[in-house]
Amino acid sequence: MMSTQDEILAVLLEQDGQPISGQSLADQLGLSRTAVWKAVESLRQQGYQIASLSKKGYLLEKVSHTLDAQQIKRDLDAPFESLHVALYDSVTSTNDLAKQFAIQSPGQAGLFIARKQTQGRGRSGRHFHSDIASGLYLSVVFQPQVTDLEEVPQYTLLAASAMVSALEAASGQKVRIKWVNDLFCRGRKIAGILTEATTDIESRSLSSIIIGIGLNLSGDFSQAEAATQSVAGTLFGQEMPNDFNPNQVIHDYLKQLAYYIRTLSDKTYLPHYEERLLGVGRQVSYQQAGQEYTGIIQGITDQGHLLVQDPHGQIRTLFSQEVHFSSQQFADDLD
Repeated sequence: MMSTQDEILAVLLEQDGQPISGQSLADQLGLSRTAVWKAVESLRQQGYQIASLSKKGYLLEKVSHTLDAQQIKRDLDAPFESLHVALYDSVTSTNDLAKQFAIQSPGQAGLFIARKQTQGRGRSGRHFHSDIASGLYLSVVFQPQVTDLEEVPQYTLLAASAMVSALEAASGQKVRIKWVNDLFCRGRKIAGILTEATTDIESRSLSSIIIGIGLNLSGDFSQAEAATQSVAGTLFGQEMPNDFNPNQVIHDYLKQLAYYIRTLSDKTYLPHYEERLLGVGRQVSYQQAGQEYTGIIQGITDQGHLLVQDPHGQIRTLFSQEVHFSSQQFADDLD
């Protein structure tokens, strides 16, 4: 159930820059004028700039940059139209919280956001460095539109495409994708994506998809291990810009992600993913089944698998579940 101030904030956000009278707020929400005034004052104390205009009412002039569920959830489309949002300062893993939610609230979409993670992980259980001045870690869980486990990896691709759009809009920076699940900016890894699934034991069918993303927003990696220092970076460098609103980034990401999910069969995410794919035309090394290989990246298939030309001129199709690319070989690539 929404609090009074959340209800009022939701209405103010819907006004889209137009004032609304205190009486209209009271009538619409079934509140007293005093309750409306107290809620507006509380929102002001949280950083929302709300003007009181004579004979016009309240006008939301500037939103708070503190993580806020109402800003994130506003006007989202299926499958996130009734999204449950939980905010934390620090957690072990947002993906683990999303898994618990999927078990306790089957069929409901949920979003879990934290400023820090103590047990973040990437693909194949690798540790994800989460100790940075300004990070953002979020996991969204929802019912899948596919039934085959082999289709799950494509959710990583559409999440990458959606987050690239949101980050570029917020920062003005060009963000690239290292196949299959890392985001790079200015030659440094700034984000990683982990997609997981839960299944129904009795029916052996997929019951939920969980997409986790860890974002490095600002700070440095001076205390990190050497391997992390050699490749990790941040979206904004050492300092966060004053006008950055994480709520807008998350909202834009979810808005685009929802569209890609609804149009999954049309693969509307694929052209954008391929356009941002890092390393096309260059030679790379990779590990598969314990063996080291080299090849030249050619692009991706309609299913999002990587196409690599081997030293003999043959085109190989690589599947994300079977291949590991070292991020170090893409560090400082400004293409």
